Amino acid sequence: MTPKDTQGVAPGSALILRPENALSTHVLAPNSAALDDSLHLRDLIRIILKRKWWIVSATFIVLLLVVLYTLLVTPVYRGSVTLQLDKNTAQVVDYKDGAGTQENRGNDDREFLATQYELLKSRALAERVMETLRLDLAVQGRKASTPLFSSDATTDDDGLLARMLTTIRKRTEPSVTDSATLDKEEILRRLQRTLTVEPVRNSRLVRVHLESTDPALAAKLANTWALSFIATNLERRFEASSYAKTFLEQQLAKTKEKLEDSERSFNEYTRQKQIVNVDEKVNLVAQNLTEFTVALARAEQERIKVEAAYDEVKRNIGNAKEVIENKTIALFKENKVKLEAEYQDQLRVYKPGFPKMQQIQAQIDELDKKIQVETKTVAASVESTARAAFLSAKAQESQLRSRADNAKRSVLDLQDQGIRYNILKREVDTNREIYSGLLQRFKEVGVAGGLGTNNISVVDKAETPLFPFKPDLLRNALIGLILGLMAGIALAFVVEYMDDSIKFPDEIERFTGLALLSVIPKVNVKSSTAYHQATKDPRSALAEAYRSLRTSLQFSTAHGAPRSIVVTSCTKNEGKSTTALSLAVALSQTGKRVLLVDADMRNPTLHRMLEQDHAIGLSNLLSSDVDPVSVTRPTEFPNVYFISAGPLPPNPVELLSGAGLQKLLDPAASIFDHIVIDAPPVLGIADSIVLSNRVDACLFVVASASTRKASIRTALKRLNTSGVMPLGAVLTKLGKGSDAYGYDQDYYYYYGSDAPASAKVS
Repeated sequence: MTPKDTQGVAPGSALILRPENALSTHVLAPNSAALDDSLHLRDLIRIILKRKWWIVSATFIVLLLVVLYTLLVTPVYRGSVTLQLDKNTAQVVDYKDGAGTQENRGNDDREFLATQYELLKSRALAERVMETLRLDLAVQGRKASTPLFSSDATTDDDGLLARMLTTIRKRTEPSVTDSATLDKEEILRRLQRTLTVEPVRNSRLVRVHLESTDPALAAKLANTWALSFIATNLERRFEASSYAKTFLEQQLAKTKEKLEDSERSFNEYTRQKQIVNVDEKVNLVAQNLTEFTVALARAEQERIKVEAAYDEVKRNIGNAKEVIENKTIALFKENKVKLEAEYQDQLRVYKPGFPKMQQIQAQIDELDKKIQVETKTVAASVESTARAAFLSAKAQESQLRSRADNAKRSVLDLQDQGIRYNILKREVDTNREIYSGLLQRFKEVGVAGGLGTNNISVVDKAETPLFPFKPDLLRNALIGLILGLMAGIALAFVVEYMDDSIKFPDEIERFTGLALLSVIPKVNVKSSTAYHQATKDPRSALAEAYRSLRTSLQFSTAHGAPRSIVVTSCTKNEGKSTTALSLAVALSQTGKRVLLVDADMRNPTLHRMLEQDHAIGLSNLLSSDVDPVSVTRPTEFPNVYFISAGPLPPNPVELLSGAGLQKLLDPAASIFDHIVIDAPPVLGIADSIVLSNRVDACLFVVASASTRKASIRTALKRLNTSGVMPLGAVLTKLGKGSDAYGYDQDYYYYYGSDAPASAKVS
């Protein structure tokens, strides 16, 4: 459609319009972002369905090979024995042997079991089993092989290549040349390879499996392996006990010698210090010190008491008890009181100067003198007594203090002697205890070594297997089935990856960005006669598909179907000629006059479909001043007229670029409602590009599962570079593999079973 024809088109009424602005070198959908060429889940399902026979074939082949291999492999039998691994041995006596002390003292259960599993896999155990069953007899009698490197020694003067080859040989060939040794090593390797240690979850049980082609030998190997493991464990414990016994003997001898030396030093010290029993003597002296200390405290208290009384007597002698309680002084004081009372009584009558009063007063004064004299005499006696008591208490305290100090010094001296005494005694006691402990342990180890305690026992012995362990036909078949499916799916995806053609309708819009106008199904007839179904059998799937294309074109613009349409494709054999003819017939069925033009002046085909010649045609119209009516021919289809390619010119592009084509396409001079032009492929030639720039619309035909995406991308880039944006795409030759996605021609269900057989798809 030319730019002027797009004016007045209502927004949204056209499927796609050619852009009027800058050209693009990329294939882009109009008004959209970059094209989506990613792989979706539906694409994966399509690939699997499309390549299902590849997958089935690969699965069957792999399954067959696995089954054949399983049937050809020599059956292998498995002997299994169950062992119980206890961390602690059964205690027959109430003490431990020399082997179990370290193991039972702090090792973790997990570490213990892991250690036992590795011991079961050890080379030493395999060698013991081999020697027990005399498996090495099979290698006896063979001659020693020729030395492998007898003449291959290299020196520094050898070349680099020779040294490299020698190093490679040393890495791939054994260093031992004795055939018996090599055969023995091979047997050991096979034994260890056939061994399987299977711990029982959440228990101390372990299953030991050994495999052989002989069922009896498999059971014998398993039982021998278990018994050898138990025997090895016992021997290891016995060796540990023997070592402990020897070690204890040495320690006993050293400890005995130390004990004798310490006792000898202790006795010599007690004789030197004349100590019979330091503890008793220390107790006696300490008791004396305690008694003297108590007596000293009492004497000190008594001295303080007497000293206080003495001080009180000196300070207030008149109030002393002896003075107060003295009878003489009391009598004097009593007489004095009487006289003083009499004096006071007479004083009422007489004056103090009266002789009687003076006489009474003289008696009172005499009594005072006597009281004073008597008081002094008593006070002196009291003071002397108190002083004597004080001096006596003080002397006693001093004596007791001296005795207590002597007792304290005696205790300290004894303690000094006791330190050395206790050191020597403690050393004797310690050595005696060590010696007793070692002697007891020595006896225990001897008894325990003779008991032969063991922490490993057989739970289930290995019985002769009735059936082979492997190969498992069912399991291998299942594995082969899974591997075959994986290989088949991988092969299908590889083949699909190599096949980069467009195979499904929704890929058109995702990859090209063009609107999908119609899907043309593949039929089970030759391509040369496929157009008969599309044009002469209105009930066929092809006819319905092209009518669908006509309908899409009618709604592509506001004016209905474009007047002039070019049908092109990437390469040949994509169905563009059949599409052009079928589209012309479909348009004519609406009552429109349609002109069908074969513009492929390099390899024309429409004249053969219509069973006409091309003696005169488009090349004559373009190269000379010929009336278009003179080269137009009627066809067997009503309202459909045809212009053949005519004689093949040497320069089709120059003819199409001239003014002759405009006479045919001029709407004012033409009597046709629609012009459908069958153009050559886009790749390799420029005819389609020239034609597409001269018409209203361009249809791009893509053959399903045939046209490569790279070719489509290149063709669309060429059209876009030339300013041509195809109106839409038509997917042809769509196979039945797309029926799961709604694109099978069987969707024309409304024809029912009356549809002709020719309409069935292949």
